[in-house]
Amino acid sequence: MIKIGDKLPGGKLWELAGEWENTCSLGANDIDIEQATAGKRIVLFGVPAAFTKT
Repeated sequence: MIKIGDKLPGGKLWELAGEWENTCSLGANDIDIEQATAGKRIVLFGVPAAFTKT
């Protein structure tokens, strides 16, 4: 479990590009967590089952 003040573990996130062609995404961009958060304070939150039919 991540606590206040902990460093995030390394890994990658993917972001769909804002560029669309013929209703298809042109691909996802890799985001390195360590590079994206270096020297920054961030807030993480989650919404369980936010995009499900439940």
